[in-house]
Amino acid sequence: MLLGSTVAFVFSVLATIIVYTLLNLLSNFFLRHGYYGIDIHKPNQPKVPEMGGIASSIVVTLLLVGIYIIVPIYAKFYVFDVLFLFIYFSCLGLVDDLKGLSGKYKLSGTILGGGLTLIIAKLTNTNFYVPRPFLPFIGQIHGVNFLYPFLIVAAFAVTSNAFNMYDVYNGTLTFASTVVFAELGLLILYANVANYAALTSIISFIFAGASLGLFLVNRYPSKFFIGDTGSLSLGAAYSMIAIMGRVEVVAAVAIIPMLINGFLSFSSVGKIFERHEVNARPVLVENGRIRANPTPGAPMSLANFLTSSSPLTEKQIILRYHALTLIGAVLGFMTFLLIQW
Repeated sequence: MLLGSTVAFVFSVLATIIVYTLLNLLSNFFLRHGYYGIDIHKPNQPKVPEMGGIASSIVVTLLLVGIYIIVPIYAKFYVFDVLFLFIYFSCLGLVDDLKGLSGKYKLSGTILGGGLTLIIAKLTNTNFYVPRPFLPFIGQIHGVNFLYPFLIVAAFAVTSNAFNMYDVYNGTLTFASTVVFAELGLLILYANVANYAALTSIISFIFAGASLGLFLVNRYPSKFFIGDTGSLSLGAAYSMIAIMGRVEVVAAVAIIPMLINGFLSFSSVGKIFERHEVNARPVLVENGRIRANPTPGAPMSLANFLTSSSPLTEKQIILRYHALTLIGAVLGFMTFLLIQW
């Protein structure tokens, strides 16, 4: 366990440093070439370079290729499955950033990515999942063998879109991603019930490190937006790590704030949507403060809920998002303690 922890720490630090450095190098280039967004929650609405997720996609891919080279032959296909999934969702996010996919096409793309990952795993004879998830008080449950692959595809679609919808304020997603990936890495290593627990833990810490590198540039006041390139790929990777590490239920509980936020948005509009597909925003910005949009038909979100009683500054909203992230992580840990491993 000590060796696995040390290797995980080294890879995590490497990911953080390289992602942070790469984003700082790309910032002016992206601004000059028009790859920027407007930070609408700031009074002066500054231009902020976007698609910062490209940095994490490049760095994580290179580190995973390095791991693929050095691990034994029987573990290579596990790394390959993660690589395929991550690259696919990074490309899907990049297309969305550049072309602006509709919510319908984005959802279809995430479902397709999950299905293709299962097909690749089948072709390479890689059983990256065990269809016997652990539940609190009960332990392993059986009898879901047929249903489990469909749940995997649904999980990829749900988490990738939930991560994407959480990326609305400076650093909210990147902070959450850092926390939950680090938590999964630790718990997977401690539980040690996965086929390759140490390897899965190391991969999780790579994502935690990359997320931290993104957060250092994406935090308030943001110097770089990560875009869908970052959010979709990180969300899909989160499900993959949870499934490989056999901590599916723990992982789901840990991102309850994201799931609630996504549910509020989906239930209020009735579909997965892009910002340009709705006429009203969840919140309004007035005199540097943000309040819930009272317009009928405006999408709901956590921010809408947090500002329903009184307006808040952007920084106050961000701190509340961070607090909710930490509460989710604590609930995930408590769930872990209730499971008979």
